[in-house]
Amino acid sequence: MQESLDTIQLADPGFWAREDRMAVFARFRRERPVARQTMPDGSASYWSLTRHAECRDVSRRTSLFRSQHGTGLVADGPELAYEIGGMLNRDAPLHPALRRILARVFTPRFLESTEQGMDAAARSVVGAVSERGHCDFAPDIANRMPLTVICDMLSVPDGDDRDELARLTLKALDPVEAAQSLEAFRVLNRYGEDLARRRRRAPGGDLVSRLVAAEVDGAGLTDRDIGIYFQLLVTAGIETTSSSLAQGMHFLATHPAQWRDWRESYDELAGTAIEEIVRYASPVVHFGRRVERDVVIGGQPVAAGDQVVFWYISANRDETVFAHPECFDVRRSPNDHVGFGGGGPHHCLGLHLARREMHHLFRVLFETLPDLDIDLDGARSRHGLFINGMERLPCRFTPRRMAS
Repeated sequence: MQESLDTIQLADPGFWAREDRMAVFARFRRERPVARQTMPDGSASYWSLTRHAECRDVSRRTSLFRSQHGTGLVADGPELAYEIGGMLNRDAPLHPALRRILARVFTPRFLESTEQGMDAAARSVVGAVSERGHCDFAPDIANRMPLTVICDMLSVPDGDDRDELARLTLKALDPVEAAQSLEAFRVLNRYGEDLARRRRRAPGGDLVSRLVAAEVDGAGLTDRDIGIYFQLLVTAGIETTSSSLAQGMHFLATHPAQWRDWRESYDELAGTAIEEIVRYASPVVHFGRRVERDVVIGGQPVAAGDQVVFWYISANRDETVFAHPECFDVRRSPNDHVGFGGGGPHHCLGLHLARREMHHLFRVLFETLPDLDIDLDGARSRHGLFINGMERLPCRFTPRRMAS
């Protein structure tokens, strides 16, 4: 007898340990694409959206589906939401004003100017392990690449500070341990505030200095605002790209023919391969919005004040959008995935940066560690409720000294 969808709580951490979770999402897409869901402790409920169409629709209709009460499974107060998510948890007119500050930085032209730095970061990260002949790809390479890039951009001192930021980021993005998660966000905010005060005294060319000099509607940002901005850049800039890199390497190891093809035709396949990694990995599992007024979604009436949650991880496997969505295909085109968000003004601002980081790291890996061998038996996934990823991905290769 088939399991009833009524008994399944998508917010239950136990669900994410199930090997059949993607098959369950497929059932929701077919049978109940807009479903009422309850939090495991019964404290709140939300509407679950599992299809690509509704994910796109809700993401783009920002006047009806609002972010200021938080973008998680349940709504928060606006002040707490801002403390956790900064401009992610703000609506117009403040959101576009805050977004414009970073939009002036994260442009294709800016990324062009950082290409050399990203290549150097990739070579530094790989070089740190290349002479050992073995490492754990997830923390030693996948995590270190975006950590190095974003911390270089923010002029965070090398060493213990960077390691602590990586630890705090992982803790902050764990919605299961809510109290520890909130404290991690606050510690990151305070670190950013301290950097802001230092940059006011001695500005430089880094992103924090640019934030100190920036204005929103003619007024400068407070240290608190900059601290939250810093936290958002760190949490969004490290863990999502790290997740894509580690999962991407795992996908390639389980599809060796595609790994070989990409390695042999790197530039030809890099564009489609990177987009497919993001689709298949869906590093950000879900996002939420609060309904501003009564609306019908997918034929289901939804009341003002309700929270709606769209599951990127399910939308990216929607059979009506992707041919053979359960297949990993580095040549997939077109690829209308929502791994960088569902569109609209909240679409991921760092998507160009993430793409270029992945491009540089995989190229350096293929060139310098040609016999990289992933230990699939030792791999361990982290199926999180908010961030998807790999906890362990052991690998071996012929030791090699990187050119300085």
